[in-house]
Amino acid sequence: MAGVTVVSAESVDVVTTAQIKSNLRIASNDSTHDTQIEICRDASISVAKEYLQKSLMNRTLKLSLDNIPFSDSILPNQEGITTGPFLEYRQRSVNLPFSPLVSVSSVKTFDDSDNETTMASSRYYVDTASDYGRLVLRTGETWDDMLRVANAIEITYVAGYGSIATSVPAGIRQGIIVLASHYFENPDMVIKGEGNSVIPTLVNSLWKPFRNTRFGIGLG
Repeated sequence: MAGVTVVSAESVDVVTTAQIKSNLRIASNDSTHDTQIEICRDASISVAKEYLQKSLMNRTLKLSLDNIPFSDSILPNQEGITTGPFLEYRQRSVNLPFSPLVSVSSVKTFDDSDNETTMASSRYYVDTASDYGRLVLRTGETWDDMLRVANAIEITYVAGYGSIATSVPAGIRQGIIVLASHYFENPDMVIKGEGNSVIPTLVNSLWKPFRNTRFGIGLG
């Protein structure tokens, strides 16, 4: 199993209430609906991250893995597992979800006694150019062995387009504004939790060029 948790969230919002009010043609000095608009904005940002499989503003995430998956190209037979160094058959890279990847802060492993070991950064390469950022073992390196059965590996990393809202592509930001406006005009969608399954055509068109469609944990 694998899971991603947020260690440190974005410091500012990618779109503002004022931008959504302008799209809805609500006067900037009319605060009557501000609370509802903020709810719609937050819901739209959450939908954008899940739909796009992206981080927007820079944030710190932690990927927890039970182990490193076996390689698709070299599958060890029973003899190899029993008598050989089976870790050599493990995949040498791990895709890090919710790109764009900025940096890797740490890679930690835990043995059966829950002792923590931090891998030296010289043992791996951080690939920020791929659609999903990757952590790749350098030549001659192998994953630590004798790890505990669950949550044996923790990779902490920073992902996002940047630390200011304008770092995020305009198409993504405009899609959030349009979706938040749509939710405001159709409040039952937010209350019933239908937002993830109903993406307006215009929003889909704005977001489609940026969408990661391949789930990336451990498939590198």
